[in-house]
Amino acid sequence: GAGFIFTTSLPPTVLSGALASIRVLRSEEGRELRARHQGNVNYLRSNLLKAGVSVEHTPSHIIPIHVGDPALSSALSDALLQQGHYVQAINYPTVPRGQEKLRVAPTPHHTVEMMDKFVADLSKMWTQVGLELNPSQKGECSGSCNYCKKPNLFDRLTSRESCDIPNCPQVYSVAAAA
Repeated sequence: GAGFIFTTSLPPTVLSGALASIRVLRSEEGRELRARHQGNVNYLRSNLLKAGVSVEHTPSHIIPIHVGDPALSSALSDALLQQGHYVQAINYPTVPRGQEKLRVAPTPHHTVEMMDKFVADLSKMWTQVGLELNPSQKGECSGSCNYCKKPNLFDRLTSRESCDIPNCPQVYSVAAAA
């Protein structure tokens, strides 16, 4: 009979796409995209905080919004999709029970108008499902990590190098970078 050849190599088309992506990211266009991306993340995070939405503090470009209830998290995700916003609900077992959240990932291609509409739509739906906005935050970040309570480093777009708290979102994983 015929033998079976097993390989884990990537198809040439995937490698070609990866190489093209790296070339773009290394170029001036890539630097502009990264700057615009970081600007959009900061803009959206700031406006969500000003609206009183429970934004979790992480150094990532992903903005987690704590909901705390799987049914409400899914309901918000579904309602936002009806308004043209694709936002994933993250529920158990991906996160512990009681830590359900929405995962918001702005891109460099989102416009200010798109982000403003998202904040307005989410704020409206937030209260419609019975969640309370917290405008007492006045758009200000608490200034410290939700997990380890050490000062946030978002303004420097970096994460801390060490922390004694397991799973602290502000810890830079040397293993992941290797």
